[in-house]
Amino acid sequence: MLAETTERSRLGRAVAAHGVRRLVGVRETGSENDRTWIADTDEGRTVVIKEFPADPSSASSARMQAALLAHVARADPRLPVPRLLTRENGRPITVEEGRSILVTTFCTGVPLEDVTLDEATVDSLAEVQARLLSALRNADPGELSVPARSEWSLDAILDVEHLIPVHAPPVLRATLEEIGRGFREHVIPVRDTLPAQVVHADCNLSNVLVEEGAVSGVIDFGDAVHAPRVYDIAVTACYLGLALGDLEHTLVDRYLAAIGRACGLDGRETSLIRSLVLVRVALVILLGRESARRAPARADYQLRYDHLAERVLLARAARTTEKEE
Repeated sequence: MLAETTERSRLGRAVAAHGVRRLVGVRETGSENDRTWIADTDEGRTVVIKEFPADPSSASSARMQAALLAHVARADPRLPVPRLLTRENGRPITVEEGRSILVTTFCTGVPLEDVTLDEATVDSLAEVQARLLSALRNADPGELSVPARSEWSLDAILDVEHLIPVHAPPVLRATLEEIGRGFREHVIPVRDTLPAQVVHADCNLSNVLVEEGAVSGVIDFGDAVHAPRVYDIAVTACYLGLALGDLEHTLVDRYLAAIGRACGLDGRETSLIRSLVLVRVALVILLGRESARRAPARADYQLRYDHLAERVLLARAARTTEKEE
């Protein structure tokens, strides 16, 4: 109890500069590297507090996320994304003991993983994501401190193939090796010719919120990169497929058709989507298991999609075996 009271007092002091009054409820929620709290205030509103570790890369991530949210708010004020609460001097970041702290509004709704996917939800997701891509189309990655690669960007498949014998069961090793080869043979030769821009890059089942059948929030811009826009679409299609238990489900096809029309994807982009979806599935398994090995205390969070990813790849491996026989 004393620890909780001390934590609440510390957070209360940190967010006071953002115009947030007394916190009456604070609950921590899962996140990748930073610590994230959802806090109720005595004014009857809810805010999100993100605290980044005291190191240069984390400080850079905080600045990037703040800059991205500010850019999106200017480009499309009606997009359902968190809004920054700034300090009196207009700056969004408070630094306490070397740690950067952001405070944003709270997006209502439940995570996509907790709803039953249907046509209306998928259509809403395609519409909101297309608007977000449009809002970010002219964003300057240098000005916003957005990198070309991150640990989880699809290009990372080139760096993790050595993890296949470490983390993959024998029955999946050939499939994962095939995915890596496909990326090298089909994506790398054309990658630099594809339409590229700043993208969210992580519309997973936890980062998309839904309310009454419509997307009510896209959160967590911490994995944003400057990359081919089709990467962003493939990541989302991957998680829809994981939720549905089939990467080629009719609802996945519906999403791809809708966002393809909205974004005007060209033939090259469309032809690569299926390969890129598989790359993200491979990363869910390999990077998720490696992250869990490095930080076992956070294993539940790191492996939250692992069983879904393994299931769809096992089904793919079984189909491949049947064809060969």
